Amino acid sequence: MKKLLFAGLLLITAAVSVACGDNGEDNGNDNNDNGRPDDAKTEMLQFPHLDGYGNEVMRDMPILFEYEMRDYVKYQVAFVSCTCRAPRVNYWSVAYFEISKSTGEILTLTFSSDGDGGDYTAGMWADSDPIPDTGKTYEGHFKVDFIPWLIGKNSDDLDGINIFYNDAPSQYTDFANSKTIDEEDLIDAYAGSSVTTHSIIRVSKTLLDYHDENYMD
Repeated sequence: MKKLLFAGLLLITAAVSVACGDNGEDNGNDNNDNGRPDDAKTEMLQFPHLDGYGNEVMRDMPILFEYEMRDYVKYQVAFVSCTCRAPRVNYWSVAYFEISKSTGEILTLTFSSDGDGGDYTAGMWADSDPIPDTGKTYEGHFKVDFIPWLIGKNSDDLDGINIFYNDAPSQYTDFANSKTIDEEDLIDAYAGSSVTTHSIIRVSKTLLDYHDENYMD
């Protein structure tokens, strides 16, 4: 009887090991097969949130997930995009990033599935969808053209960009860019979505600074 019980336990252990094992994803690019010892801990950052009235305040931006691969680092970060909504709907957005360890540039940024159509839901768009007045949606607009504008950029590229305007409106004059954004048509298209675009830019810059400090020479 004891032998049968012991054999059953061995089978259960083997089954659990297989179920929790590597599914083959990212083979050859995993820098730490067993995960970081603190991969379940939250790192608390803050980013300078800018509302539609020109008020800037530091807001919490926790890193929910951070995993170092051979060539890049995976991140999930959470933030509240808008501070003017009623508290009952002021949900947190979750952005998924992949940032290069060699160039420090954003390789992936999404509020939905990981990577390029990956198997896992790694992000969540919790801003208005569509954005009031402008009608901009995550799937139809931000995912298609605004977020791709950030792909390939690093800290140096975004240095001097504080808002998504070249000519700062009156409420944003104190935060005017010192670097020109080439995509003027894209700026015009998102002129009514300034809080959302500002937040994504500022969250990206904050995470890039953290990445540079921890993973770049």
